[in-house]
Amino acid sequence: MNETLRIALTLFVFAAALGGVLIRPRGWSEAWWTVGGAFLLLVMGLVTPQAAWAVTWASKDVLLFLLALFLLSALLEKSGFFEWAAIQAARAARGNARTLFRNVFLLGTVITAALSLDTTAVILTPLTLAFVTRLGVPARPYVFACAFVANTASLLLPVSNLTNLLFTGAFHLPFGGFVARMALPQAAALIVNYALFRWLFREQLPKSFDPAALPEPMSVVPHRRYFQGAVVILALVLLGYFAAPFVPLPPYAVGFAGCLLMGLWGWCCRQVDAGILREIAWPLFPFVIGLFVLVRGVENLGLAGSASHWLAASDGGKITTILATAGGSGLASNVVNNIPAALLAQGVLQTAHASAPLVYSALLGTNIGPNLTLFGSLATMLVLTTARKKGVDIRGLDFFKVGIIVTPLTLLAAAVALWLTFQVLR
Repeated sequence: MNETLRIALTLFVFAAALGGVLIRPRGWSEAWWTVGGAFLLLVMGLVTPQAAWAVTWASKDVLLFLLALFLLSALLEKSGFFEWAAIQAARAARGNARTLFRNVFLLGTVITAALSLDTTAVILTPLTLAFVTRLGVPARPYVFACAFVANTASLLLPVSNLTNLLFTGAFHLPFGGFVARMALPQAAALIVNYALFRWLFREQLPKSFDPAALPEPMSVVPHRRYFQGAVVILALVLLGYFAAPFVPLPPYAVGFAGCLLMGLWGWCCRQVDAGILREIAWPLFPFVIGLFVLVRGVENLGLAGSASHWLAASDGGKITTILATAGGSGLASNVVNNIPAALLAQGVLQTAHASAPLVYSALLGTNIGPNLTLFGSLATMLVLTTARKKGVDIRGLDFFKVGIIVTPLTLLAAAVALWLTFQVLR
């Protein structure tokens, strides 16, 4: 096979697979498209079986940690924790609808940071829509809040986003060091995002609501002792993430330990059985593996060489380089979705032997950048699909009108904060 044909076939299969993921004709799962694309690359000899196995094996820690996170979220949902937290956030607003919006934004921030953006998309979004509808509050601003915060709030911890997990594994970023370098960018991004939302939705947010329409928080908890134990175990897991590097233990070991404790406690309280495994989004795993193989096929073409040369020759600590890297990975996320964009950026950065500021800059782009379009991240698509099923339809143009204002300014604030951070933490 000549070089021109090899490039054309690889890019065609890659584009067709991503198109299937984004459009999902006939409602077929995203996994069918990435696995099918990976299979075609293998059959046509564009990726060798050895390379496919190598990239899958190299990502085993990421896949195991994803499994632990999904299982932990399912066990927490069984306890009533998420619904309890949503009601607490609403009651704490004391009838002030604008405070309610702030509280939902903060709750989404905490859930995204601790349990990943997919938990916010899949669990918090329907809960939020249910209680704002019950309160007679316009749902549209809250859909935007869930969609944006799922991405914007995913900077702080390695566990908050699959892109973070990919980078921490590939570049051996320590958990504590990751948090120290992302704390200020995360705070800057959230403050700017929230301030812009309050301005953009100022006419849509009413001044008050009737808090009497809310149930008592503990009324949604099916079993008090299981709920209390689950909250304690969740706190221990979060502490364990920080302690694990000193043992040392991989993050997924901490996650599975928490799942084991919570599962046993739920079984003792007769709240959990083997059926909990059906709550895990199993198709995500073949989807991710297929995506890894697709990106390996694109990397084999050597098309990222110019970007690698530019990064290798640039000063990674300069604000202009940080802005360019964050902006480039952000734009790529809106063209090919943020997970393949992160995988491609990872390859470019490794080839260039890029400095730490550029590694973190690329993460800013792949985490915040997807807020520009509907298909920038799977979390955004999950939020908007859930909202559509509940009768709140956000069109692509409407999302872009908000994203084109909020995303560049939020990304700029985070990039400047990252540059300031690296002036202190070398």
